[in-house]
Amino acid sequence: MVVRDKTQVEMPLPGAGLQFAEVVLREQTPAAVEAGFPKAWDGRLAYVLTNVGSPPVLAPAAMALAAAVLTDPRAWMWAGLYVLLTVVTPVLYLIWLKHRGLITDLDVQQREQRTKPMLFTLACGGLAWLALAAGAAPALMTLLAGVLWLQMIVILCITLRWKISVHCATAASVATVACVLLKTPLPLLGVPIVAWSRVRLRRHTLAQTVAGSFLGFALFLTALLCAGGV
Repeated sequence: MVVRDKTQVEMPLPGAGLQFAEVVLREQTPAAVEAGFPKAWDGRLAYVLTNVGSPPVLAPAAMALAAAVLTDPRAWMWAGLYVLLTVVTPVLYLIWLKHRGLITDLDVQQREQRTKPMLFTLACGGLAWLALAAGAAPALMTLLAGVLWLQMIVILCITLRWKISVHCATAASVATVACVLLKTPLPLLGVPIVAWSRVRLRRHTLAQTVAGSFLGFALFLTALLCAGGV
């Protein structure tokens, strides 16, 4: 099944000299989005990779990694609380929205439908960060929760005008943290893989995946540098 992609918005650019850039942006828009399980082998591979590399999978993985490297016996408890507030609760909300017909799919492919889920996820993320900060959770986990929350705020602001890739932003964030904690650059290899899956499934353009990846790298690298974690 193929549905039309309505994720892009018209953004008039002033000046005749910028008309070419506007045309390029329009040409980069995917003509259609594949819904359901793809039939081609590379589409099936992309479908699996995009789900394995989704934010509800990667965010808990980052918290689990942080808990694993810490000696605090309460770390796993805080990781569980974070996952409950920022992953389980928003996913249940998405299921409810889908049941009510307020979104067309759980991936929320249409940009116009992303505001409510993002606001809800943002509220959950803020509550999780406050809980960790007020409860004196390990500093690494509090930092991770805070920067993930800040990232969602930035993504929400961008989404009001343009569809940036949340998958790639999260993949880049988690890869950056994993590189620091594991002291190896290998996790970075996962970012272009997730980006390819998003482009192959026509969920995003190449520009949207690059922007998301850059956002994730920049925010978390800056935060870790300021915290003395690098």
